[in-house]
Amino acid sequence: MTEVPEHLLKRSKDRRTSLDGGTPAADAAPAAESAPIEKATASAAAAPAAVVPAAVPEPVPPYVEAAIKRKKIPIWAIPVLAFLPLWAVMYIGGLSPAASGEPSQLATGATIYTAYCASCHGAAGGGGVGRAMNEGNLVKTFPDILGQLEFVWIGSNGTGPAGTPYGDPAREGGQHKTLSYNGNPMPNFDKSLSQAELLAVVRYEWETLSDGKTTVDAEGNMTYADGKPMLNAAGELITPEGTPLFDPAGKLTIQPNWTMPVGSPS
Repeated sequence: MTEVPEHLLKRSKDRRTSLDGGTPAADAAPAAESAPIEKATASAAAAPAAVVPAAVPEPVPPYVEAAIKRKKIPIWAIPVLAFLPLWAVMYIGGLSPAASGEPSQLATGATIYTAYCASCHGAAGGGGVGRAMNEGNLVKTFPDILGQLEFVWIGSNGTGPAGTPYGDPAREGGQHKTLSYNGNPMPNFDKSLSQAELLAVVRYEWETLSDGKTTVDAEGNMTYADGKPMLNAAGELITPEGTPLFDPAGKLTIQPNWTMPVGSPS
């Protein structure tokens, strides 16, 4: 009987194993060694991926949200807005100069009236020891304020002896006369007031108490109807031509215009 070589028997055995779906003996060890690696790979594939939480957005501040929702300025309005500062400067420049902190001419007149005149003519010009000035009474007597300036400056005694007429000759009911009202004289103020103070208080009486119309400059000081100043730089009363309004005796150097108040527009 012939003996079959060992290597042929092994080949035959491996062939049968292969046909039966098995693994040749020589390949068994490598397969066994690769099994743990395949198992680890499968486990890694089966494991779920880690979920990264989404970033939470930061809250929007209310003022930012309001700005986003606010209606935008129309393009046509931008030039208008750009012009507003220039317009404000032009508007302010057209107004009267800024107050210097000094009282106005009328305010000064009111203070002087309270101190020197109210005791005789009443706090509101209603009269008393002296004649009434309110309700147009003063303007009826002095339709040109120049006449009142003279009368207050030199008083009854400077105007003339008792019974001397003064004021508008065409006054309804006739002119007033010195010492004809309760026999009381009008005191003179040429020694107690400056001419600037005289204008202030007479303007207050004539304009505020008796509703006389006046013309004023940009600083609120009374002027002649043509805009010329009534006071010079020294605070002295002057004519429209710039000469002194009073002579040395305190009398007017120009005649009052009884047909038209000096402060009224022509």
